[in-house]
Amino acid sequence: MKLLAVLVFVALVSFVKCEKCEADNKHASCVCAIGGKNIDLRSLAHNDGTAAFHDIKGGSDSYSYNPCNSFTDGGCNEVAGCQNAGGKRSMGTQSSATFETSDKGVVSVTYKGGNGGRNMIVKLECNQDQKTASLKFDGEPSKLQYSFTLTSVCACPGGCNEKGPTGGGGGGGGKSKSHHSSIGRVGIPGIIILSLSCLAFVSYCIAGMIIMRVRYEKTGADIIPHKRLWLELPFYVKDGVKLTFSPCIRSCKTGQGGYKSVS
Repeated sequence: MKLLAVLVFVALVSFVKCEKCEADNKHASCVCAIGGKNIDLRSLAHNDGTAAFHDIKGGSDSYSYNPCNSFTDGGCNEVAGCQNAGGKRSMGTQSSATFETSDKGVVSVTYKGGNGGRNMIVKLECNQDQKTASLKFDGEPSKLQYSFTLTSVCACPGGCNEKGPTGGGGGGGGKSKSHHSSIGRVGIPGIIILSLSCLAFVSYCIAGMIIMRVRYEKTGADIIPHKRLWLELPFYVKDGVKLTFSPCIRSCKTGQGGYKSVS
């Protein structure tokens, strides 16, 4: 019975997930779809070979970036991002661009293939009131990896198309609302399964109570089917949480946990 509770717990956790932003086939470095809406960066990009965001300060260095289209700036030739640190170096190419969604639902674009193994990550921050996009240098989380935050209405699902803001930016209401582009959703299969599970549970309760009352002549709380199970369910869930987040592998490696070898 405890195993059943653990499996139910794990299944419910797996239904709730952060939906990934899937790159558009025709505009893989510019557009991704999430929740039926597009995050579209095309209107932010320059098309003349220059960077839309130029000389963004970050410590003693400066950085330039252009979404969607490559640009050239000194030693940076046909790049997505360029670092100026006593010399200009590529931080990645448009052809390497990939949309990624973190476990917390934050959407970002990663560029690779820069000089010396450099790469850059541009996190997308949705601000429905910010028609003019801004780029901020966040730091260097690891060697040769450079992190930025792009804030714009175009970072909102449905906020922009190739011509600019649509006036239909999603991801929450309210004035001056700013947050990373993320959508924590329950997948459609999860909704179907949860709905069927709820229906089955209600049917089980009604049928069970009728049987307990008519056939076994129970009254009061005793008409609850499998009453003992429901009283003990919180403890089963507690055990499931412990098992999920405290894997036995750790105990086995440390020689603890009360396990004995089987001969």
